[in-house]
Amino acid sequence: MRAGHAIAVFVVVVTLSALLWPSRGTLSARPTVRIAVWGMPFEDRLFRDRYAKRYQELHPELFIDYERYHDELLMKYNAWHTRGRGAEVMRLRVTDYHGMVGRGILEPLTKWINDPELGLSPAQKAAIPPQLLAALTIDSEVYAIPEDNAQFGMFINREIFRRHNAEHPQDTIDIPGPDHDWTWDDLRAAARKLTRRDASGRVTQRGLDFTVWSWPFLNFFKQAGGELWSPDGLTCTIDSDAGVEALAFMRAMQRDDRSFDPNLAGYLSATGPDVLFAAGQTAIFFDGSWRIPNIEKVNPGLDFSVVHLPRGRVPAVVSGCVCWGISSKAANKREAWRMLSWLIDEPQAAEYWDTLRVAPPANLAVINSAGFRSARGIEKVFGPTDAIPANVPDRYEVLPMSEAMFADRAQWLLYANTPHTLTGRPPGFVPVNLYETEMEEEVTRMLNEYLREGSTLSEREALTRVTRNVHRLIDRDRSAKGLPPAQRNRS
Repeated sequence: MRAGHAIAVFVVVVTLSALLWPSRGTLSARPTVRIAVWGMPFEDRLFRDRYAKRYQELHPELFIDYERYHDELLMKYNAWHTRGRGAEVMRLRVTDYHGMVGRGILEPLTKWINDPELGLSPAQKAAIPPQLLAALTIDSEVYAIPEDNAQFGMFINREIFRRHNAEHPQDTIDIPGPDHDWTWDDLRAAARKLTRRDASGRVTQRGLDFTVWSWPFLNFFKQAGGELWSPDGLTCTIDSDAGVEALAFMRAMQRDDRSFDPNLAGYLSATGPDVLFAAGQTAIFFDGSWRIPNIEKVNPGLDFSVVHLPRGRVPAVVSGCVCWGISSKAANKREAWRMLSWLIDEPQAAEYWDTLRVAPPANLAVINSAGFRSARGIEKVFGPTDAIPANVPDRYEVLPMSEAMFADRAQWLLYANTPHTLTGRPPGFVPVNLYETEMEEEVTRMLNEYLREGSTLSEREALTRVTRNVHRLIDRDRSAKGLPPAQRNRS
């Protein structure tokens, strides 16, 4: 046999073995609970060393099979399901949730939640933010429990504000704090004043900046009073007056105020808005809670704070979440539920924040506790011969947060989960739908054209293009399933 053929046969044999050979968990005499997560290697310090190992110690009668992947975990879930397998405990993104439910990958959890012996306690149920639970409810059934609640916020370079106020004592701008009540008008006024240009007109200091993608638009759209989808989820409704208002607001900041410009060099190179803010070149920056630890590491000396977003007609904060679910093909569903309910309990939810700091846990008891006011982060592991860095940022994978930093870094996260005086509801919302990912991709493409220098695309044309493309995709998907096109009666 030629060497090439031998190698090919070897690869096939190894591949088939990986697919067909039982996992190390099934070789154990103990029942196996496989927990599958995705993340960076340093996140093993939480998911493996604190969660999996501790649960193993609490339940020696089980075999806890911990597996971490990178971005390919959804493909794994699909492949495992096709082969009739599945992990007992699955970490998943809310953007994948509806699709996984539609493919039958996730186990319905209502019967477990309400189980008289193993179900959630009244305190556990009350701790889940209601808007997150509503986003995960499909036809009165829940298929996952939220783990965290990543939020979009307003990053403030306080040094730029103070410098402006010192130079313009008759035209100062109050630095927004955790309890500010800025509106769209306040945002526009501040961004105009804080934008600087040189003699040639080139922008040297950005008044406002953010990456052009779906979330900024979705946030302004909801703040204008819009709804993203029809009740049946088959009609995208962003081509509305609220959509026009949101786009017009973004273009006004870009073209009238000249305080926000997605056509600046940073958007056309490796220097993105987050890098420019960390470098001290931007006064106001919109981004997610996950960005805070990174900015702290990149520029430890940057004097910045993060506050909740300004409000429009109504208060609204776009957010996302990561969830815990159980595979519908899991071999040990009872044990899977026992571990899942343990993971969302208060001590484990508190450790999520204490370790990673990327998003508040989806647990109201934790975020309203004293423990939420600080975090230990993740210190790097050094060997006995390693030289431990003198600089604190170099010693940590995730920097700690002291209680003294709480007002500047984390207090704003309470806003999205606190009923607002104007509406009586928490401002936080999670955009979800079976076709949410496709819709948001269309929105991002539309924004890049609509905000392009010289673009004459009108608000209504831009929004109609998005909905037309989304509806074509939905009806094509329905046709592939043997279903008729959706009935849309848009007046």
